[in-house]
Amino acid sequence: MSIRESKPPRTIQNVFVLLLLAVFAAMSTLLVTLGAQVYRGTVERANANNEARILSTMVSSSLWAEDGLGQVLVEEMDGVKTLAIISVYDEESYVKRLYCHDGMLWESFTSGEYEFDVNDGESICPAEAFEPFIEDGFLTVRLAGRDGSESTVQMKLRSVEVAE
Repeated sequence: MSIRESKPPRTIQNVFVLLLLAVFAAMSTLLVTLGAQVYRGTVERANANNEARILSTMVSSSLWAEDGLGQVLVEEMDGVKTLAIISVYDEESYVKRLYCHDGMLWESFTSGEYEFDVNDGESICPAEAFEPFIEDGFLTVRLAGRDGSESTVQMKLRSVEVAE
């Protein structure tokens, strides 16, 4: 007859393994949660930075492309202050207008024959303020994004005629 040896239960070892597994799961969840929060913050800052850059770049590139071909005006139409760039192509006058309306920066490109309507343009990006003015041949545009960031674009105009 053989005598069986009785083995002590491994309860403590099992509890230790389960506890180690639970700590690993909790740390993994914490790491994923923290990573998601960091990523969300990074994306929000990048979006705010992009909006601010789009505002100033839109004004600068519109002027670089069209200034020198016609005249640059600051107009107030329908209670909205606009930056109007008038160009002549094939003996026909065209007007590109940049303006802020309903919390957005808008661009309108129409024939010089048409009357300006704030709703005829295309919205570009969020903007709270767009204040252009011309002084001594320099165009200054103060811009404010929806996040409160402010920027100023200042350019020397090449246009032959500058009117205010």
